[in-house]
Amino acid sequence: MNPGMQNLIKRLQRLKHPERFEQSEDEREDSPGVSVPIPGDFDPETVEQESEEEQNEGLEDTDITYPLTPTDPAEGETVYAWAHITWDEHEEELVYRVIEPQRTPRTDQILDKIKNILESSFDVDFNELATDEAHEYLEDKIDHIIDKYDISLNGKEQQIIRYYAKRDFVGLGKLQPLMNDTEVEDVSCDGLNIPVYVDHRNPKFGSIKTSVMWTEAEELNSFVMKMAQRCGKSVSVANPLLDGSLPDGSRVQATLATDIARKGSNFTIRRFTEDPLTPVHMMDFETENAQVLSYLWFMIEHEKSTLIAGTTGAGKTSQLNALSLFIKPEKKIVSIEDTPELRLPHDHWVPEVARSGFGSSAEEGGEVSLDNLLKESLRQRPEFIIVGEVRGEEAYILFQQMATGHTGMSTIHADSLGMLMDRLTTNPIDLSPSLIETLDVVMLISRIRRGDTYIRRIKGIYEIRDYDEKRGLQANKVFGWDPEEDEYYQENNSLILDDIKAESTMDEDDIQKELANRQLVLNYMQDQQIKNFQDVGDVISRYYYNPDQVLGDIDQTFNSEEKNIDT
Repeated sequence: MNPGMQNLIKRLQRLKHPERFEQSEDEREDSPGVSVPIPGDFDPETVEQESEEEQNEGLEDTDITYPLTPTDPAEGETVYAWAHITWDEHEEELVYRVIEPQRTPRTDQILDKIKNILESSFDVDFNELATDEAHEYLEDKIDHIIDKYDISLNGKEQQIIRYYAKRDFVGLGKLQPLMNDTEVEDVSCDGLNIPVYVDHRNPKFGSIKTSVMWTEAEELNSFVMKMAQRCGKSVSVANPLLDGSLPDGSRVQATLATDIARKGSNFTIRRFTEDPLTPVHMMDFETENAQVLSYLWFMIEHEKSTLIAGTTGAGKTSQLNALSLFIKPEKKIVSIEDTPELRLPHDHWVPEVARSGFGSSAEEGGEVSLDNLLKESLRQRPEFIIVGEVRGEEAYILFQQMATGHTGMSTIHADSLGMLMDRLTTNPIDLSPSLIETLDVVMLISRIRRGDTYIRRIKGIYEIRDYDEKRGLQANKVFGWDPEEDEYYQENNSLILDDIKAESTMDEDDIQKELANRQLVLNYMQDQQIKNFQDVGDVISRYYYNPDQVLGDIDQTFNSEEKNIDT
């Protein structure tokens, strides 16, 4: 273990002792409220992750390759598709190349023949089969065709034929490798002869041009109609708009090529991820540090309603999912979304997803909107209500439920506190001052360009204290971000922590010790790279039930590592 890690272990161990957070009268600020402790002389740069040089290196040095089909290959398993993210010197931009088995005129000819035979002989609907079942069915069909028509293929050619047949019939054709990539958040095609773009979950990369492209209008139109079929919808020249969900939960918005789509058919797919970002990811990306997260953890434990505001691509939903992991495991949670993006480890979680109506006309039936689900959720007696994003009437309903004692968490499009208040107080949301006061914490998050890379940072965390039309919003800014130093700082003491102190048996030292312990747990998870949402949820759950045992386990881990260092 390197000296930096050894130093980290020693510093983290000291956090268990409250005397590390005792301040003299001269050191205490005169401002009201409770401060959030900084963990002694803890230096987050000592965490064993990317070095500062690696984090700051330009995109021109990027050269990453990882498997897509399958995404997690077993030892010795063949990988058929790879992602290669690298800098294109000619285009002077980052590119995402999909690497697939090379086809020859012979394999293309045989593949076309097999596809034509398959299309005329299918007796099942792939949408009704699990992926593994569909693959097995297709392989049996291909083997039967090869034997029946005495098609001569060597082992490599058989693999190529099987791969492309499964990709095109069971998957989404040339787009399927991108859909397999767990690091991709959105997939966008803007039209004919335009490369498909992906939004990578690593904020350093942002939006990347890929090697996937449609060059024939008929093929692109057929693809959009295929997606509509997978969504259980239909599109046509008369009704060219598609809004639906793929079987894996990904949300599709598409337009079939008509006079309203001048560049040809286009689509955007918001990916559903099985492995969402966690607070540990946020620390790795430096979107937050342990001090900020310990404060937010404490807020959510004490059921303070939180709103995450930011622009498109700022990572609002990822942030919402990460913070939701701090909810106590026994709490009843109802989440309501347009697109199923949230993934929580809680057993007492009811996820609900809005749906558009059946058909494509204005009179379509069967629509279930966000506000419909919100109204019904009250009958489920939730303690936490999480709404993926508020835009209209659903915001009014959410704030009404917050006013009746439910804890609300959501996101909204706004890049400043002023813009947020404008959105909340004007149509279509139009909240009254009394409802705005039910909100406790506002987080402003932004996607920022630094040099030739992108970062996501929390521009400010505010506690809402009061609002009226004459004085406007009265908010206490607890944390800010220094763009020059790229670091967070505490601007004011927390008034909500002061409220918690007044409403409980905890004094200021107790609160600061609790915050320090949470910082220890967060830093421990980052040090050990515990970042899967189930695993992070397990650590947080165990801390709620038996904090002393968790802290003892951390102490034992670090003591063991220290002994290994000494020997």
